[in-house]
Order: sequence, then C-alpha cells, then structure tokens
Amino acid sequence: MNELELKIKELEDKLSTSKLEVERVMEEQHEAAKLLIRRDLALSRANEQLQALDEAKSDFISVAAHQLRTPLSAIKWIIHMLEHDEFKDASERVDFIKKASQSTDRMIGLVNDLLEVDHIQSGKDKFIFSNVNIADLLNSLYSELNELADNRNISFKINAPASLEIKGDVTKLRALFQNLIENSIKYTLPGGFVSVDVVEEGEGIKIIVKDNGIGIPDNQKINIFSKFFRAQNALKLETVGSGLGLFIAKQIVDRHGGKMAFESKVGQGTTFIVGLPKKTDTQ
Repeated sequence: MNELELKIKELEDKLSTSKLEVERVMEEQHEAAKLLIRRDLALSRANEQLQALDEAKSDFISVAAHQLRTPLSAIKWIIHMLEHDEFKDASERVDFIKKASQSTDRMIGLVNDLLEVDHIQSGKDKFIFSNVNIADLLNSLYSELNELADNRNISFKINAPASLEIKGDVTKLRALFQNLIENSIKYTLPGGFVSVDVVEEGEGIKIIVKDNGIGIPDNQKINIFSKFFRAQNALKLETVGSGLGLFIAKQIVDRHGGKMAFESKVGQGTTFIVGLPKKTDTQ
C-alpha cells in the first residue's frame, strides 16, 4: 500500500469515526429533545391543574359567599330583633326563631356539601361497603320526604321489591337518593307527582326517580353533573342551592361501579336512572 492509499485509508477511518460520533451526538440530542417534550407536557399539565385549582377556589369563594350571605343576614337581623325585643307578640318571636333555625340548617348543608366535594376530590372520602336492602333504604327516606311532598301538594310514591340487595355504603346511597328525590319534589309544581321505581335487570338493579316538574333545558343538560351548576329555570323556582348535589350523587354512583343517566324535557319533567350492580368488589 503506497503513501496515497494510506492517507485515503486514514481519512476513511477518521470519516467513519466522525460519522459514529455525529450519530451518537444526534441520538443524545434526540433523547434530550424527547425529555424536553415530556417535561414541557408535564409542565403544561401542571399548569392546567393549577389553573383548574384556581378556578375551583374562585368558584368555592363565590358560591360560599353568595349562599352564606343571605342566611347570615337573616340570622343577624333576627338576633337584632331579639336584642331589642321588636316582636309584636310571642307567636311572632317563635316564628322568626324558626326562620333563624332554617337559615342555620341551610348553611350547615352548604358547608357539608363543600366538605364532601373536598373529600371526594382529595381521595379522603371513605366508603364502607355492606349488604344494603334498597327497599328498606328508600322506605326510610319516604317517611322523611313525604311531608315535604305533602306540603307542596305533590303525589309521592315508592315501588321497591322487598328482597333486592346490593353491596354498598348505606350512608352514601341514602345521600344519593335523598338528593334525587328532594330535587324532584322541589322542582315539581303543586299538583304534580314524584315516583321512585326499583326494577331488577340482569346482574344489577335500576332505581328510577321520575317527576313531571319543570325539566332541564336542552342547552344546559351537558352541565347537569358539573360542580356549582344550576339550570336557569331551577334558579328561578328555587333560589337556595349550592349546585353540588348532582355532582356528589354522580361520584357516589361511580364509586359503587354503577351508571347514572337522565332524560328530561322542559315543562314535562325529568327522570333520573341509577344503575347499580347487585354485587360488587369495589372497596
């Protein structure tokens, strides 16, 4: 091999070495780029979460301030009347004290809802599963809610087979159906009806809460399970409410491995359908 050939061979070796070095550098840059992309995505997600938390905080402050201000103002006014003995007679005094008690109950209910949402979203909400007889649960609610229905001149009926049981948290399930039934009663006009029917379906059961109330506008149905949401027609009929009840109800159904749906038409009523498995291993 002559001198020229040796130089060519030397250049080829250097070129091959340089090529390998370039490929190594490009591979490192590629990996670095992928790492930067992952970090950018992680930062974007973190930023979105921070924005969501900020919005949730703003919603919390807005709803809490709005919902607490009215009952607190009423209580303050009644206390002022008590201090200055401004009642016409003992009967009026008792009436206003009852109103103060009702305002206090509304505030406690709102605070409980807000705490429940916080527990759900933080994973602190504990479910204790046991055998639950659906008929027993619903009939116990009937004895409490029938008075509310009577006061509003609303027919209220429950039809539940005595033998159906599911695996669930009885306290959470009670809160779920109490919310659905109370909503139906509140948003049904006098002379209307609310019915609760339980039917067996394969490996599960369906609990159907139906009314012929004001219904839900089509353009607002998408938000019905969102936090703090209340339909405009509901706000006009019932000004008091946190907009958290259906959000919490949906979370309870999900936690039991069930499904929740609804059908509604303005002026004709709403039907909520809760599907729950008769047995579940959810813990």
